Amino acid sequence: MAMSMNSVQPIWGASAKEAFLRRRFQLVARPRRAVLRIFSDTGYELFLNGRLVAVVDEWNNTRDYEVTPFLHAGENLAAVHVLNHSGHRGCSLELCCDGAVELISDGSWRASDCEKWGWILPEFDDRGWAGARIVPLQYAGLPQWRGHAGDHPERVIPCLQGSPFFVGEIPKAVDSPFFRMRETAEDVPPELADIVGDGYRNSWNARPAPFAEVAAYPLVAGAVAGVEGVFQLESSGRYEGPFFLLDFGAETVGFLRFRCASPKGARLRIRYGESLAECLAEPARDQLLYRMLNEEVMLGAGVQEYESRQRVGFRFVRIELFDTPQGAELSGFTVRATLYPVSYRGYFHCSDPLLNRIWEAGRKTLHLCMQEYYLDGVKRDRFLWVGDTRAEALYNYYLFGDQELFRFSWEEIASVQYADGAIPSAMGEGSSILWDYVAWWVIAFHDYRLFTGDDAFPLRLRENLFAAVDWLSARAGEDGLIDIPENPMPSWMIVLNKVSGHSPYLNWLYLRALRTALEVAILADEPERICHYQTLVERTEVAVEKLMRETSIFEEPGMRRSSTSLYELLELLFARGDSREALEVIRREWGAHLDAGADTLYEGFYASPGRYPVVTDPQARALYVSFCHGWTAGPCALLPAEIAGIKPLEPGFRRIRVAPNPVDLAEVEAVVPTPHGEIAFALNGSELRLLVPEGTTAELVLPGGPTRTLSAGVHRVAR
Repeated sequence: MAMSMNSVQPIWGASAKEAFLRRRFQLVARPRRAVLRIFSDTGYELFLNGRLVAVVDEWNNTRDYEVTPFLHAGENLAAVHVLNHSGHRGCSLELCCDGAVELISDGSWRASDCEKWGWILPEFDDRGWAGARIVPLQYAGLPQWRGHAGDHPERVIPCLQGSPFFVGEIPKAVDSPFFRMRETAEDVPPELADIVGDGYRNSWNARPAPFAEVAAYPLVAGAVAGVEGVFQLESSGRYEGPFFLLDFGAETVGFLRFRCASPKGARLRIRYGESLAECLAEPARDQLLYRMLNEEVMLGAGVQEYESRQRVGFRFVRIELFDTPQGAELSGFTVRATLYPVSYRGYFHCSDPLLNRIWEAGRKTLHLCMQEYYLDGVKRDRFLWVGDTRAEALYNYYLFGDQELFRFSWEEIASVQYADGAIPSAMGEGSSILWDYVAWWVIAFHDYRLFTGDDAFPLRLRENLFAAVDWLSARAGEDGLIDIPENPMPSWMIVLNKVSGHSPYLNWLYLRALRTALEVAILADEPERICHYQTLVERTEVAVEKLMRETSIFEEPGMRRSSTSLYELLELLFARGDSREALEVIRREWGAHLDAGADTLYEGFYASPGRYPVVTDPQARALYVSFCHGWTAGPCALLPAEIAGIKPLEPGFRRIRVAPNPVDLAEVEAVVPTPHGEIAFALNGSELRLLVPEGTTAELVLPGGPTRTLSAGVHRVAR
């Protein structure tokens, strides 16, 4: 539809200082390009469909924003918090989609003079809000309001396809399945009850609650004590004042909510931490981490129900009052959790309570790290790193069986592949090149196809895959091995990574990348590439086998400190029959996290005695070690794969291998999701029970016995 410039009407609420404005609108289809123009005297926070687009606080603030990733077909919501420091006031807004005006500011908007929890969300009920007030256009941008949104392409502020956290004039968003998918009401498949019973039902329903409540109010020197969760804070000085602490009792990720009542408004500094120490020891202001863990908030007079503008992973919160002479009362603390919508299809339970706790902590860790893409950690860096994501996606196949988030993540990485074929180590243009991460990006396609049976996705990105493998091959010598030069930079994340020379670990990854390229070339039926990669595989196999005989991969420096490489080492231990040693490593290394009082798993294996981890590594201390890091959830895949022995033999689990290896465990139960349905397994002293999904066959391998081929259905085998 076409509208004239005069259709735009500046709006406001009843209060002179600020207003909260909302408007639902319909889009027949998702636009190919959407531009939103906004002006507000003197500032605004702009939200679309519950997502923060931009924050501006200055007089001359007319902006055109490219907002396509924020919109979808059907009902949408625009919400704006508008600010006025003095003088006249008004907010003008226009949204153009594919050249047509779809939304303007006018009297149909709803307005409130105070913030209400959830007001930016589409599901919020605003029927009690008044209609917006119309104000003269000359008070709200008339001299700046010529034409329509997007008329001058050079003035349109682009939407960065990247991390959405540090907002400013440039909106940051990703077009992720996280924002499209919705929770579905499901129940435990009844055919599983006979195999794993109530334990699985409890696990299925163990998802974190949508809201997290405060568990305790820690008291330290200088902290204010609250009475039943209500904090009366007296007048504060210009830059610092009284503070108090909140403990949510467990790691959570989401948006902090609280109620603030103050006669003339309040200013608050909010600091988040995964440990109490982080809340008390503020990082330097010039560190990126400072912006990740700190917010400064100015709230209006009266009662405001504030919700944090940034999503954070944390357990503890410090809230400090400053520059508020009249004081304030704060209460109603909760966290609106953000979780990727997956079902808890996978399951592991055994006779060792420690292993069960490790598996549960790993599941929670990974799920919290599944957000708009696979985050490495929910507190820091909140970024899509290739090595982390390959590991997280692999663990996901045993836990949740999701496919969409991996496909999105890998397409994002492919979109910024270097011209020479190198894969960036992380999402975004210009990222560093870590040689092992290039191999991991390729290997992840093998994982994906093996666990999902989807041939179309690796075929769609095969040119990217072949280019990455060829980049690695160009670094191999005549002997078939990659000889890594010394890293010229002091930081591991800049180029190459830490290792140098004929690393058996990197060359083993290189060989696996070559095998993946051969697999996809065969799938694509490309004879020349089949011949090329077959030749490289045969040459490199001989060289890597010789190298690994001469130099043990288990002795490479740092291999046992990294969560992903330790996972690979444990796979090798299980494969060569050292299952007891591998299980003890899991108990020792991952159990140390739980001994420190954690309910999620850390970035690495650091010395961490006591309730709140004490990081001994200087670099980790400087970066604030991540206490919820998805790549450390390796036992969630290792335990069902190696102890229950459930692995796919053909893509998509068309054929399944079940080779239980309980080691010292009296009982083992497991459920593994597949595209055909769940595999269910239970082993006790006298009997093995196995559910084989329809459309699949299983090869059952018991110690000392022949291999049995089992068709779909329930099988009971005496031990």
